[in-house]
Amino acid sequence: MEENFVGYLLDALDERTKLQVEAYLEERPDACAKLALVKQGLNVLEADLDAPMPPPLLAERTLARVAEHVCTSGDRIAELPKAPPATPAMLRGSRSWWRRADVMVAAVLLLTVTGISVVVLQRMQGPAMIAECKNNLREFFGGLEAYRERTGHFPDIVKEAPHDVAGMVVPILAEAGVLPSSTSIRCPAVGAPLSCDLTLAKLRDMSDSDFRPRSPCLSMCYAYSLGYRDENGVWHAPGDAQENSLSQLPIMADRPPSEGIIKNSVNHGGTGQNVLFADGHLLFLPGRTLGNEDDDIFLNTNNRVAAGLGARDIVLGYSAARP
Repeated sequence: MEENFVGYLLDALDERTKLQVEAYLEERPDACAKLALVKQGLNVLEADLDAPMPPPLLAERTLARVAEHVCTSGDRIAELPKAPPATPAMLRGSRSWWRRADVMVAAVLLLTVTGISVVVLQRMQGPAMIAECKNNLREFFGGLEAYRERTGHFPDIVKEAPHDVAGMVVPILAEAGVLPSSTSIRCPAVGAPLSCDLTLAKLRDMSDSDFRPRSPCLSMCYAYSLGYRDENGVWHAPGDAQENSLSQLPIMADRPPSEGIIKNSVNHGGTGQNVLFADGHLLFLPGRTLGNEDDDIFLNTNNRVAAGLGARDIVLGYSAARP
């Protein structure tokens, strides 16, 4: 009967079993003491009865981690670790319920203390990771500026059609020999430095079916300008906007979340995004908008991830985004 104590307290037993438990309790005063201990353990858990709020951007960060795994594993199919086989000790239920209640209390305390520690650690690491990310974007700017001085313009991804995605900026800079080797396509807040090992020549030779799954990996954690289209529908490369000075022209940034999700970048826990301007200065924006016109830097004026509609419409696209 004692195996039914939890079900009894949770009112989860059928009527027949419930009556059997109550009869057992009337006959066994010691069983009532055990029931009281079980109830005490459940009271601790009841304090956390409400469904916990998920961490910010949990779904987006999960998808980003899956994409990162695909990027880093390349053509290899990684085998996930298997669960350890059950041992006789694992299968035996030798502890009594009152002992399990004590374990529950300890677990709740441990989770509480750990949660507080994680919050404190995140608050300490946040500014440092934002600064590290800025340093990484400065390295990207070094490559962008050197490329612009050599060619007269920033990398033109449209010329790479049919593989004209924003992430092609990375292999274009690498092919030109202007991208510092220490530059990482992975934001420091997300993980260890990572370089793109796909060359421009190899990407150009790929079929669409081979290129498509690799396109999110090219600039991984960063977005690049998709340029803009004028009133005649003619596409203009980044930096070709006469009405904008370089100090007002965003060229790269932390990548936005998945398309259709209007939130901040997942790189810094949803708190904002570093934005690199065409003159080399950086800002950490707590929101997605910029300027007096509240321009969403990740969407054009038609709320699409595509080239801007006019020189003032700034759009920074994630790696697989097309103008």
